[in-house]
Amino acid sequence: MTPKKSRLSPGVWTVLCLLLALCLWEWAAAAGHVNDYFFSRPSALWAEFLELVSSGLLAKHLSVTLQEAGLGLLFGGLFGTLAGLGLGLAPRVSRALTPLLTGLNGLPKLALGPVFIIWFGLGLRSKVIMSALMAFFIFVFNLYTGVRGVDPALLSGVRLLGASQGQLLTKVIWPACLPWLLTSLRTGLGLSLSGAIVGEYLGSTKGMGWLLSAAGDVFNSTRVLCCVLVLVVLIIALDAVVHLLEWRLLRWRG
Repeated sequence: MTPKKSRLSPGVWTVLCLLLALCLWEWAAAAGHVNDYFFSRPSALWAEFLELVSSGLLAKHLSVTLQEAGLGLLFGGLFGTLAGLGLGLAPRVSRALTPLLTGLNGLPKLALGPVFIIWFGLGLRSKVIMSALMAFFIFVFNLYTGVRGVDPALLSGVRLLGASQGQLLTKVIWPACLPWLLTSLRTGLGLSLSGAIVGEYLGSTKGMGWLLSAAGDVFNSTRVLCCVLVLVVLIIALDAVVHLLEWRLLRWRG
């Protein structure tokens, strides 16, 4: 018997590709093939990261952004889920409101940022509303699709067995919508974080958006790229947590 060849997991391949890209980047900067004033280099990014951590700046600004994004995801996900379920259960209402929601979803959220700042000020409220708005529509449309995707024959059969509307919702419709909810959560993580950063970028005195804006104003490409990479790693870590939650909750589906 020939022994099975060992195969690297996708996660290992991801790490190897990242390390290769960083090595090529460092080599290109050291050899002068790229201008490290504009593109920096991995060694400088690591030194900048250590400086941000030791000075407490990263923890200070990242905690503000996470608070805004977390509240935005909470409110946007809650109201979006309720709206999506409501539209799915009320076809006549959905036919009237879906075009309006589609139009509102197509609005550039960046253009609404200054309006939110005028209405709600430069504080936490405007950032949370911007973050919630970014996540809201994902939950609405996904949950609406989940409700409308439930087999009508299954609903009719359960009704014939004497199930009430509440039992239909909790025992049939909600379990069918759970994968759509978790998908919305994975997508909403990045969107809510983006909404908070956009709000900070437009007007704030703290947060990762402000830190990025302040570094960009003085052409500090090293700090800008360092903050961007921190946010990328953060989103990947949060997505992995949601993926684990999804795996645990959906094991019953086989």
